[in-house]
Amino acid sequence: METIHTIEAKALVDLQKKDTALAALTARAAEVPVKIAALRKTLEEKKLAMNSARQALVALQAKKKSIELNIAEAEEGVRKHQRELNQVKDNNVFKALLTEIEHDKKVKDDLETEELGVLEEIDQAAAQDKIIQGEVKLIEGTLNTEISALEAEGHKLAHELELANAERAAAAAAITPDLVDKYEAIRAGKGGVAIAPAHEDPSNGKLSCGGCHMSMTPQKMLDLKKHDTLTVCSDCRRLMYLEKTIYGDKDAQPKI
Repeated sequence: METIHTIEAKALVDLQKKDTALAALTARAAEVPVKIAALRKTLEEKKLAMNSARQALVALQAKKKSIELNIAEAEEGVRKHQRELNQVKDNNVFKALLTEIEHDKKVKDDLETEELGVLEEIDQAAAQDKIIQGEVKLIEGTLNTEISALEAEGHKLAHELELANAERAAAAAAITPDLVDKYEAIRAGKGGVAIAPAHEDPSNGKLSCGGCHMSMTPQKMLDLKKHDTLTVCSDCRRLMYLEKTIYGDKDAQPKI
């Protein structure tokens, strides 16, 4: 089968155009849930970052509280030992209490230094927490709007697909079954494209396959110029057609 002469040549070409449009529509519809999932993931990641920032702030606040308790404990130790100093008469005990007081004071000083560092960290963490909360609020509103728009687009595309599939089924049903079987057999092995338009070089009038771009033999070029004719590409084995031969005036091509 190198050439097909049939009054259904135009119907087959129209079917291919419907299938090409249907494939593009199907691809668009398939992208919608992927885009929605990506937007939701972005929002979820931002919320996780917000929760992490909040947890870091809470942890620092708890650390500050713990340091304050330890400072209070050290201060109480200083006061306790100072009271005891007034009651002891033994010189060694007196010296031991002084050592304890100095130790408690150093612990208190170290804790107060640590507290200053923690306070600075809290200020930074609180600022970061505020920034991320603002970002999440802004992003959530924007992304929810985008998701709603995509969901609406998904419903619209689903409806268009339903109509397109019905039109495609009707178009295929109107063609001789054997021709449709040949068309489907080629299409299955050629990425959904069984019929490709021939491209004409305006400088020399030579034709090439629109599927693989292989130049045609003079005989195939003559065949394509015959009415109601499709010919097989010697290289990719797709069916080829000449637009102006199938449709006459190429400006009057049907919109599929």
